[in-house]
Amino acid sequence: MKLKYPRLFTPLKLRGVTLKNRIVSAPISMQELTPENYPMTEQFSYYELRAKGGCAAVTLGDAIVHEETGRAHTKQLRIDDPGCVPSLAHMARSIRRHDCVANIEFGHGGKYCGIPNLENPNPDRTAYGPIDEVINGAQVHGMTEEMILMLAECYGTAAARSKFAGFEMCTVHAAHGWMLSQFLSPTNTRKDQYGGSLENRVRFPIMACKAIREATGPGFAIDFRMNACKLYEGGYDLDEAVKIASIMQDHVDMLHISIGNQEDPVSFIYTHPSMFLPFGLNQDLSAEIKKHVEIPVAVVGAITEPEMAEEILAEGKADVIVVARALMADPFWPEKAKAGEDEDIVKCFRCFVCFDSFIFPRDPVCSLNPIIGEEERFFSPPAPPKKLKKVLVAGGGPGGMYAAVTAAERGHDVLLCEASGELGGQTLCEKGVGFKKNFYDFGKVLARRLKKFENIEVRLDTPVTPELVEEIAPDALICAIGANPIVPAIPGIDGENVIFCCDLGRDDLEVGQNVVVIGAGLVGSESAVHFMHHGKNVTLLELMDDFAIDSNPFHKMALGQEFAKGVDLKLGTKAVAINAEGVIAAGPDGKEALYPADTVLCAVGMKANAGAVDALRESVYDFRSIGDCVKPGKVQNAVHGGYYAAMDL
Repeated sequence: MKLKYPRLFTPLKLRGVTLKNRIVSAPISMQELTPENYPMTEQFSYYELRAKGGCAAVTLGDAIVHEETGRAHTKQLRIDDPGCVPSLAHMARSIRRHDCVANIEFGHGGKYCGIPNLENPNPDRTAYGPIDEVINGAQVHGMTEEMILMLAECYGTAAARSKFAGFEMCTVHAAHGWMLSQFLSPTNTRKDQYGGSLENRVRFPIMACKAIREATGPGFAIDFRMNACKLYEGGYDLDEAVKIASIMQDHVDMLHISIGNQEDPVSFIYTHPSMFLPFGLNQDLSAEIKKHVEIPVAVVGAITEPEMAEEILAEGKADVIVVARALMADPFWPEKAKAGEDEDIVKCFRCFVCFDSFIFPRDPVCSLNPIIGEEERFFSPPAPPKKLKKVLVAGGGPGGMYAAVTAAERGHDVLLCEASGELGGQTLCEKGVGFKKNFYDFGKVLARRLKKFENIEVRLDTPVTPELVEEIAPDALICAIGANPIVPAIPGIDGENVIFCCDLGRDDLEVGQNVVVIGAGLVGSESAVHFMHHGKNVTLLELMDDFAIDSNPFHKMALGQEFAKGVDLKLGTKAVAINAEGVIAAGPDGKEALYPADTVLCAVGMKANAGAVDALRESVYDFRSIGDCVKPGKVQNAVHGGYYAAMDL
């Protein structure tokens, strides 16, 4: 059998453990745990789905080797408690039944255990790190040598317990600002044998890995996750990372390359790459480290396409590809890549919705995949429909297409009508936006899926009216007709130099050198960054005293960092008129000023097509409205609404 991506599907042996391919599911925290800090039942399916999707190994994230001193937030497994074994055994079995290696990440929060953070704003414990210091007003105590020796043994105990439960591999977390990376950092200025020189700073990580090896013996692989560079003040550079890797290779089986510090707001979006950063951003770093070591090297960081993964392997930049959010958007991308069906892969567009849902409601969600957080529905799907129906879907955006595909999978006959001449809805607005490429492609993936079903008919240039409903006589109508841009009552808003978000996907759109964006919500903010990336002079006007209030805090953090590169944000500023020279706006002090603009983007919001929805509501007994036509929002609302509306038919 000739594979499209042969290197990606070549097995790899790590100390008696065979990875069937080169794709590993990265450590991902759990949404919540029991009061004892054990996994909950639904989390077995959460990890198993990645195994079923074709990964070589699936990694259970955030197992804390010593809970009392090491738990930095509330979603970290207590691997130091023997009571965790039954749930761990079930977890390992769920993963291994799919010819997949069960991997577990060992960590410790170090100085961040006891420091206030987003997930744990009022910690109730003392923080211990390499040295005495004060962080966020909290005192960190330098660890004694007795504590260091005790914690090193905790890694061995955790490994023995994990192997007993059925895990065949562990990832030692020595990156992203956690305890072992704190010891590796030049900021570790201890005066004893555990700090100062590089030889001393690697001593504790070596002790931890030796303890794991002694506790597990043969047939258990050690993956060592480390930073290639810290990206923050006091961190080490790539040259020192090479030295660390050269030393650690004698004590582990694979080096796992990442960057940044999760607790540092600047480097956070590199540790967890935002949509504004390049795909595969760590591959050159792993390539340099790979030149200096003899053991396999894995790389993580915004690798969403099999083609890029194959290129990384072919060019010798890494031996293993580690994937995180991409397997939330599509758990089956390994299987699809192996089958050469990569055009059907839903690619993560790095919106940070999953991070937001993990940390705040603590219930995992993916914008593009409604099954995430509901994985047990995949393994135990709902009963089939009592009656197969003729279903009319009004609207060919993401929500409408997702509804049509789901209904067809359930056996219903589906007619999808789109008022315009092209499927895609709001995804079409992102056609030329480089950092939203994967979102634009999402619309194309759904459009291709429609063609695979004989029980789906698509009609373009066909608005759904009450008369059409009467003619078709469907059993059910799913209304996904979207929303329209709000047109504010600003003099000059109808000028030739004014565009709206729906114009951004036009092939004939010409944008001048000076751009003013009115409205710093999510759409306006992202558009401002897009124009800035294309070398435009961008001014972003916002009436309120904050920007992107409809964004999650992680994406907003990334937007703010992009603004600093060249977007002139004016808060508390009201556009009062538009003319050929630009936008006249009043600042917080009420004084008016002209902001020169060749092009003005009006992005003050969207308005649901409530009138059209109401006109259709009474035309059929089984009527369901979803997405922006109910309330303008993010793609998550449309996709999830379409999926569940179809499942309920």
